[in-house]
Amino acid sequence: MQPIGILVVEDEPEFARAYCEAIAREPDFRLAGSVPTLAAARNALLEGVPEVLVVDLGLPDGDGTALIAEAVRARPDCDALVVTVFGDDAHVIRAIESGATGYLLKDSPPSELVRCIRELRAGGSPIN
Repeated sequence: MQPIGILVVEDEPEFARAYCEAIAREPDFRLAGSVPTLAAARNALLEGVPEVLVVDLGLPDGDGTALIAEAVRARPDCDALVVTVFGDDAHVIRAIESGATGYLLKDSPPSELVRCIRELRAGGSPIN
């Protein structure tokens, strides 16, 4: 079985590092990359859409929901896990409408990120 390819789209270095380290520890996960901006994420997607996107909504050059919608259009089986500080209903609904299949708040530990990715790939929709 091929490892699950995961692209991290996070502009805050400490969060990006924690997510990447958690992903790297899992033998059935493959880090497809880590980028800090919407533009860099779009460039990364030109190489191919991974199975999972871990996306912050508040990127310096745009809203992560735009990326989610583009990725899901290109690869309908792509799962998008939003990881953000925004916990209000409006952000959650907008993310889900764009195609996000999971929603996790940034104050969650990296182990929760791993659990949510596994749940997504099993067909679930974790929402924190």
